[in-house]
Amino acid sequence: MHKKAGLAPRRVLMASAAAAALGMLSATAHAAAPAAPDTGGQVDELVVTGSRFGPRVVTDSPTPIDSISKEELAKSGATDVQGMIKVAVPSFSTPRPSAAGVLDFLTPPTLRGLSTGQLLMLVNGKRRHTSADLNTGVQIGRGDVSYDFNSIPAAAIGRVEVLRDGAAAQYGSDAIAGVINVQLDRSLGFLGQLRYGETSKGDGQDTQVALGQGFALGSGGFVRVTGSYQDHDHTNRALPDTRQQYFGLSPTGSLVLPSGSYGSGVGLTPSNGALDPRESTIDRNMWVFGEPDYRNGSVFLNSELPLAKDITAYAFGGYNQLKGTTYNFFRRAGQDETVRALHPDGYLPFQLTTMENYSIAAGLKGDDLVGFHWDLSTVYGGSENRYSYTNTNNVSLGATSPTSFDIGGARFRQWTTDLDLTREIPVGDSEPLKLALGVEYRREFYDLLAGEPLSFANGGVPILDGPNAGKPAPVGSQPGPGASPANAIHGERDSKAIYAELEKTFADRLTISAAVRHEDFSDFGTTTDYKVAGRYEIVEGFAVRGSYGTGFRAPALAQSFFGQTNSNFINGQQVKVQIVSVHEAMAPLVGAQPLKPETSKNLSLGAVFRRGDLSATIDAYRIEIQDRIAISSNFSSAALTGYLAGQGFPGVATVAYLTNAVDTTTRGLDITARYRRDLGDLGALTTTLAANFNETKFDRIAGTPPALAALGITTPLFDLTQQVRFSDSMPKSKVTLNFNWAHDKWAVNLTGTRYGEVAQVALTNRNPAQVAALIPGYDVKLVPSAPGSANMDIIQKFRADIVTDLDVAYAMTEHLTLSAGAANLFDIYPERQIASTVASVAAGANGADNNGIFPYAYIAPYGTSGRFVYVRAAYRF
Repeated sequence: MHKKAGLAPRRVLMASAAAAALGMLSATAHAAAPAAPDTGGQVDELVVTGSRFGPRVVTDSPTPIDSISKEELAKSGATDVQGMIKVAVPSFSTPRPSAAGVLDFLTPPTLRGLSTGQLLMLVNGKRRHTSADLNTGVQIGRGDVSYDFNSIPAAAIGRVEVLRDGAAAQYGSDAIAGVINVQLDRSLGFLGQLRYGETSKGDGQDTQVALGQGFALGSGGFVRVTGSYQDHDHTNRALPDTRQQYFGLSPTGSLVLPSGSYGSGVGLTPSNGALDPRESTIDRNMWVFGEPDYRNGSVFLNSELPLAKDITAYAFGGYNQLKGTTYNFFRRAGQDETVRALHPDGYLPFQLTTMENYSIAAGLKGDDLVGFHWDLSTVYGGSENRYSYTNTNNVSLGATSPTSFDIGGARFRQWTTDLDLTREIPVGDSEPLKLALGVEYRREFYDLLAGEPLSFANGGVPILDGPNAGKPAPVGSQPGPGASPANAIHGERDSKAIYAELEKTFADRLTISAAVRHEDFSDFGTTTDYKVAGRYEIVEGFAVRGSYGTGFRAPALAQSFFGQTNSNFINGQQVKVQIVSVHEAMAPLVGAQPLKPETSKNLSLGAVFRRGDLSATIDAYRIEIQDRIAISSNFSSAALTGYLAGQGFPGVATVAYLTNAVDTTTRGLDITARYRRDLGDLGALTTTLAANFNETKFDRIAGTPPALAALGITTPLFDLTQQVRFSDSMPKSKVTLNFNWAHDKWAVNLTGTRYGEVAQVALTNRNPAQVAALIPGYDVKLVPSAPGSANMDIIQKFRADIVTDLDVAYAMTEHLTLSAGAANLFDIYPERQIASTVASVAAGANGADNNGIFPYAYIAPYGTSGRFVYVRAAYRF
């Protein structure tokens, strides 16, 4: 029943094969440089992020930066790049969505407790394009766009640098929480990697192959090509669907709709009418809850070529294609969403997703342009996502409905051109004044792509059979209609920026830097932002540091132009939600207004200690953000539906839209400590402790829009469900303790990560009897559904957990290394959601587990697949 999407071999697999061929040819054509030794993460690693004045030691930076080598990434045991970073950087988090469409492949990254869109991604110091898609699911990052980290092969990465500080004055829009800079591998020689793993439940099989080759190019240049391919099978932690699936038979012999209650098809709770005999034979394991199926192929290039004594050309970029399958919500045989002539036993709609990313960067840099070091670059990149449904139907087309539909997609393109100038100006002491100047021009294009007409058409055929025969049928493909031509909108903009940065060190102890950036957007106007930072070494090896700056985030084009109808489960109920673009004619009728940029104020204070093989940092931060962008509450009422119908928009039950809903303040603390101990004949042990603690409070929450209040709606613009997702769905604390032991041919890497508590609004507007039946055995907070009401909204809190990862490697030869390991070694699972039970159903309420089917919450910070074990081989020469 479950299908896996195939991956078209064009371009991706050909490029991977080409990389392999290059590797074989190079074995005799070049003397390869030896692979860089694994240092165990020593404290003197250089970074380039956070300053335009060249590399510096991590602990010398006035702002907090993490540097993760490719060796450290590989030891995490994660199956994707984001998972690798999550283990290595405590302030970086990402959930594991399920049944979330494209989000199953774009797990939304977060930094320092903020949202996905407040994080900027660079590759080799140049801005990376985002995904084309807007997160419209009831997930972390709802209403945001994210980066597709997995479009870059892990084997193509030399190291990852994470700047944990606001940097919009240096890098522009989005860098409110920080910056992740992926530095591509520059090494020479051949690399071949093969890895296979699966969960201890016997699913989630994951096969990865990577091939890379680096050549010497000219005098001092290089070119490195890396290709990778990943085949990942789904995991499934869904429980059997015990509900009544088929129509019941009343005492008078007429058909009645099936009960939706937990267990009604297996006798736990009352059914609706006498049960159909098929209730006793149907396979109730028809849902999928877990990681998706996908095949991901990519190729990346990184190169430099000196052209003259002081001029170097460079280029990098790549192509990626992912084809994946998402499993949506099962439609029972007795639902109105089912054409029973096509699906007599119900059906599980599959969403097939094709994601493509492409980018190319080219530039020239030199040492003397009227006394300045200079770097002129242009980067063009884009993302295109296409979607289709299979094993589905459009009920309004009746028995002639197709069972597969092209439902549309989205495309985003970005073209950025920069000129950076740097110069050291002598000022009469031992340290020069460092000056950087730059200009940037960026164009962005966004398109929503329409689906085929039958995916959104109203065929006019009523429900064919059953108790509701003759009534109007649900319109459009399941689980949601395709994008119509009215949704297929084009948006574009450009921005022009000029920026400057200064840095000066005084008496070898005090370093002060300042940056300012002025930017003009064609759609949002101008913004000027600044940042000042300093580091003072009190005594040798101990310094204090701090920074203060303003930041901004221009609304993504997807946030301004996206509009579509989605089917979501919200607080245990299935709801069709129409996301209204702020550019649509309906927008002002429901209170939607043009978006404004987010603005921020970032303050960071910390200290750095370094002596011998021990280094430690501690940094406290405070981030105020005004006009945060998010999807609003879901608004619905009979009055709203009637009003919109009268205005020419019939059939609208629930609406939401992007809005500048809230102001927030996030406070936090980052701690890192690393110690390397030489054990003599027993090798060397590096111990690393890293932690993040954060808390987000609301300074402003917008009330009910006047246009909706006039219809009697009292729901605030950003209700409790959305608020808790902002403030409590990501861990408020995350602590990792890592031991890396190396001796002779052996290397052992052991990491324990403690993920702090998370919370979600599990259920809303439950009466006292329902609350009493639902909450025993769970950690909850009750909030009145309305002032003075006895009904309650239930916030469920999920415990903190410690997840352990182990990697053991052995160097068989100088070139061949074998390793084995386990992610989530002790097979830890998160706490379960509030469950549906006989008692809760008797009180008139199901739990938060989708009628007993989904045991775990979407927000589980380390996923719900349990232990993953793997073996890996790496060959270098």
